[in-house]
Amino acid sequence: MIKDKQQEIKQRIKQLKSDNKPVKTVISNSNMAFNIAVELVAGVIVGVIIGIFLDKIFASKPIFLIICIVLSIIAAFRLIWNKYINKDKGIK
Repeated sequence: MIKDKQQEIKQRIKQLKSDNKPVKTVISNSNMAFNIAVELVAGVIVGVIIGIFLDKIFASKPIFLIICIVLSIIAAFRLIWNKYINKDKGIK
C-alpha cells in the first residue's frame, strides 16, 4: 500500500515536471517590446536632462546636450543588447 502511494506520487511528480515547460506567449513578447521602448525613451530623457544641465553650468548651448543624447542612446542600446539579445543566446 505504501509502495503504491510512493509510485503514484513519483508519477505525479514526473508528470508535473514534464508539463512545467515555459511557454512564450504574445503577451510576453509585447511586454518585452514595451520594456525596450521604455528603456530607450527613459535613457534619452535622462541624457537630455543631463545635457541641458551641463550646458547651463558651462554656458555652452548645444554641445553637452548633443554629447549626452548620443551617449544615452548608446547606453540604452547596450543595455537592451545585454538584457534581451544575449539572454536568448545564454551569454552573460
